[in-house]
Amino acid sequence: MKTLKKYFRFTCIFLLLTFLAPEFHVLANTQPQLKSRFGDWSVFTHSTGDRNICYIASTPIKQDPKDKNWTPNFFISRIDMNYNQPSLNIGYKLKDGTSISVKILNSTFAMTSNKDGINAWLMTEDEEKKLVEAMKKGYQMIVKGTSEFGTNTTDHYSLKGVIRSLQELDSVCS
Repeated sequence: MKTLKKYFRFTCIFLLLTFLAPEFHVLANTQPQLKSRFGDWSVFTHSTGDRNICYIASTPIKQDPKDKNWTPNFFISRIDMNYNQPSLNIGYKLKDGTSISVKILNSTFAMTSNKDGINAWLMTEDEEKKLVEAMKKGYQMIVKGTSEFGTNTTDHYSLKGVIRSLQELDSVCS
Protein backbone atom coordinates (compact mmCIF):
# COMPACT_ATOMS: atom_id res chain seq x y z
CA MET A 1 0.00 0.00 0.00
CA LYS A 2 2.86 2.37 0.83
CA THR A 3 4.33 1.77 -2.63
CA LEU A 4 1.00 2.57 -4.28
CA LYS A 5 0.69 5.82 -2.31
CA LYS A 6 4.23 6.75 -3.28
CA TYR A 7 3.55 5.91 -6.94
CA PHE A 8 0.41 8.06 -6.90
CA ARG A 9 2.31 10.94 -5.27
CA PHE A 10 5.11 10.74 -7.84
CA THR A 11 2.61 10.63 -10.69
CA CYS A 12 0.87 13.74 -9.42
CA ILE A 13 4.14 15.59 -8.84
CA PHE A 14 5.56 14.74 -12.23
CA LEU A 15 2.36 15.67 -14.02
CA LEU A 16 2.43 18.96 -12.16
CA LEU A 17 6.00 19.63 -13.25
CA THR A 18 5.50 18.47 -16.82
CA PHE A 19 2.08 19.64 -17.83
CA LEU A 20 0.85 22.28 -15.42
CA ALA A 21 3.94 24.44 -14.96
CA PRO A 22 2.85 26.83 -17.76
CA GLU A 23 -0.62 27.11 -16.18
CA PHE A 24 0.88 27.97 -12.80
CA HIS A 25 2.79 30.77 -14.50
CA VAL A 26 -0.50 32.33 -15.46
CA LEU A 27 -2.14 31.65 -12.10
CA ALA A 28 0.73 32.30 -9.72
CA ASN A 29 3.05 34.33 -11.94
CA THR A 30 5.84 31.83 -11.33
CA GLN A 31 7.68 29.29 -13.45
CA PRO A 32 10.45 26.89 -12.57
CA GLN A 33 13.54 28.99 -12.04
CA LEU A 34 16.94 27.86 -13.25
CA LYS A 35 19.22 28.33 -10.24
CA SER A 36 22.48 26.95 -11.63
CA ARG A 37 24.18 24.56 -14.02
CA PHE A 38 26.95 22.12 -13.21
CA GLY A 39 28.36 20.04 -16.04
CA ASP A 40 25.43 18.45 -17.84
CA TRP A 41 22.92 18.97 -15.00
CA SER A 42 20.73 21.96 -14.13
CA VAL A 43 19.16 22.90 -10.80
CA PHE A 44 15.61 24.31 -10.73
CA THR A 45 13.19 25.55 -8.07
CA HIS A 46 9.48 26.10 -8.31
CA SER A 47 7.11 27.36 -5.64
CA THR A 48 3.36 26.99 -5.88
CA GLY A 49 1.55 28.42 -2.91
CA ASP A 50 2.87 26.61 0.15
CA ARG A 51 4.78 23.93 -1.83
CA ASN A 52 8.47 24.16 -2.59
CA ILE A 53 9.63 21.95 -5.46
CA CYS A 54 13.32 21.64 -6.27
CA TYR A 55 14.88 19.38 -8.85
CA ILE A 56 17.88 18.70 -11.01
CA ALA A 57 17.46 17.67 -14.63
CA SER A 58 19.47 16.53 -17.61
CA THR A 59 19.01 15.43 -21.19
CA PRO A 60 20.95 12.71 -23.02
CA ILE A 61 24.29 13.47 -24.62
CA LYS A 62 23.79 10.61 -27.10
CA GLN A 63 20.73 8.74 -28.39
CA ASP A 64 20.16 5.62 -30.48
CA PRO A 65 18.61 5.00 -32.95
CA LYS A 66 19.63 8.20 -34.66
CA ASP A 67 16.75 8.11 -37.18
CA LYS A 68 14.08 8.57 -34.44
CA ASN A 69 13.17 11.76 -32.62
CA TRP A 70 12.28 11.82 -28.92
CA THR A 71 13.10 14.19 -26.07
CA PRO A 72 13.70 12.45 -22.75
CA ASN A 73 14.54 14.16 -19.45
CA PHE A 74 15.89 12.61 -16.28
CA PHE A 75 14.99 14.29 -12.99
CA ILE A 76 15.86 14.04 -9.34
CA SER A 77 13.29 16.01 -7.42
CA ARG A 78 12.76 17.04 -3.85
CA ILE A 79 9.36 18.26 -2.78
CA ASP A 80 8.88 20.01 0.54
CA MET A 81 12.38 18.96 1.68
CA ASN A 82 11.80 15.20 1.24
CA TYR A 83 14.54 12.85 0.03
CA ASN A 84 15.84 12.72 -3.56
CA GLN A 85 13.30 11.11 -5.92
CA PRO A 86 14.58 10.08 -9.38
CA SER A 87 12.12 10.05 -12.27
CA LEU A 88 12.20 9.95 -16.04
CA ASN A 89 10.14 11.37 -18.86
CA ILE A 90 11.17 8.97 -21.63
CA GLY A 91 9.83 11.18 -24.43
CA TYR A 92 7.58 8.56 -26.05
CA LYS A 93 4.90 6.04 -25.10
CA LEU A 94 6.38 2.79 -23.83
CA LYS A 95 5.30 -0.61 -25.03
CA ASP A 96 2.75 -2.08 -22.60
CA GLY A 97 4.26 -4.35 -19.98
CA THR A 98 7.83 -3.13 -20.44
CA SER A 99 10.04 -1.33 -17.99
CA ILE A 100 12.96 1.00 -18.45
CA SER A 101 16.45 -0.14 -17.50
CA VAL A 102 18.96 2.28 -16.06
CA LYS A 103 22.58 1.15 -15.95
CA ILE A 104 25.37 2.89 -14.07
CA LEU A 105 28.73 1.11 -13.75
CA ASN A 106 27.81 -2.45 -12.67
CA SER A 107 24.38 -1.58 -11.26
CA THR A 108 21.11 -1.89 -13.18
CA PHE A 109 17.77 -0.48 -12.02
CA ALA A 110 14.28 -1.06 -13.40
CA MET A 111 11.98 1.92 -13.63
CA THR A 112 8.24 1.33 -13.91
CA SER A 113 5.98 3.44 -16.07
CA ASN A 114 2.74 5.04 -15.04
CA LYS A 115 -0.55 4.58 -16.89
CA ASP A 116 0.31 7.02 -19.68
CA GLY A 117 3.48 5.05 -20.47
CA ILE A 118 5.68 8.14 -20.76
CA ASN A 119 6.90 8.77 -17.20
CA ALA A 120 8.73 6.29 -14.97
CA TRP A 121 9.94 5.89 -11.40
CA LEU A 122 11.63 3.39 -9.15
CA MET A 123 9.21 1.57 -6.89
CA THR A 124 10.92 1.83 -3.50
CA GLU A 125 12.74 4.49 -1.55
CA ASP A 126 15.65 2.06 -1.10
CA GLU A 127 16.06 1.72 -4.89
CA GLU A 128 15.92 5.50 -5.26
CA LYS A 129 18.71 5.96 -2.73
CA LYS A 130 20.83 3.28 -4.43
CA LEU A 131 20.33 4.89 -7.85
CA VAL A 132 21.35 8.33 -6.57
CA GLU A 133 24.45 6.84 -4.91
CA ALA A 134 25.37 5.04 -8.12
CA MET A 135 24.96 8.31 -10.04
CA LYS A 136 27.44 9.96 -7.67
CA LYS A 137 30.02 7.23 -8.34
CA GLY A 138 29.50 6.84 -12.09
CA TYR A 139 30.43 8.88 -15.12
CA GLN A 140 27.62 7.75 -17.45
CA MET A 141 24.04 6.51 -17.13
CA ILE A 142 22.50 4.40 -19.89
CA VAL A 143 18.70 4.31 -20.12
CA LYS A 144 16.99 1.74 -22.35
CA GLY A 145 13.34 1.45 -23.27
CA THR A 146 11.02 0.08 -25.93
CA SER A 147 8.40 2.25 -27.63
CA GLU A 148 4.80 1.19 -28.22
CA PHE A 149 5.88 0.49 -31.82
CA GLY A 150 8.65 -1.88 -30.72
CA THR A 151 11.55 0.50 -31.28
CA ASN A 152 14.38 -0.10 -28.80
CA THR A 153 15.97 3.15 -27.63
CA THR A 154 19.16 3.90 -25.73
CA ASP A 155 19.84 7.25 -24.07
CA HIS A 156 23.31 8.07 -22.72
CA TYR A 157 23.37 10.65 -19.92
CA SER A 158 26.58 12.23 -18.69
CA LEU A 159 26.86 12.27 -14.92
CA LYS A 160 29.32 15.16 -15.05
CA GLY A 161 28.08 17.73 -12.54
CA VAL A 162 25.53 15.50 -10.81
CA ILE A 163 27.33 15.58 -7.43
CA ARG A 164 27.60 19.37 -7.42
CA SER A 165 23.98 19.67 -8.60
CA LEU A 166 22.80 17.47 -5.73
CA GLN A 167 24.81 19.61 -3.30
CA GLU A 168 23.15 22.71 -4.74
CA LEU A 169 19.77 20.98 -4.44
CA ASP A 170 20.51 20.50 -0.73
CA SER A 171 21.37 24.19 -0.45
CA VAL A 172 18.41 25.70 -2.33
CA CYS A 173 15.82 23.26 -1.05
CA SER A 174 16.49 23.54 2.68
